Amino acid sequence: MKMVGLGKRMALALSPVLLVQAGVVQADTAEQLAVCKSELKALYGEETRVRMYGTKSYRGVETLKLKVTPAGESSVTLQCSSDVGSDDRVVLKDKNGEMLVS
Repeated sequence: MKMVGLGKRMALALSPVLLVQAGVVQADTAEQLAVCKSELKALYGEETRVRMYGTKSYRGVETLKLKVTPAGESSVTLQCSSDVGSDDRVVLKDKNGEMLVS
């Protein structure tokens, strides 16, 4: 019974730390999404609609999964990756992993 109480106390103690870390991750994702949107609008035009439907992070590389709908065209699924240690702002790829030429 004591372990249950200890687990609850530990969860209460760690929850603010986890919330702060989640907030930092969301801020980074929001910044990356803004950069990705600006790059895509420069590539496809200002009337392009961009919707994020997923994220993944692996070894310091954050990848956003995007549904991009250029004006008057059908939607395209793209990935927008950003490496924390890289000088490049973002890398745009199609759903097969091929880099887009901007």
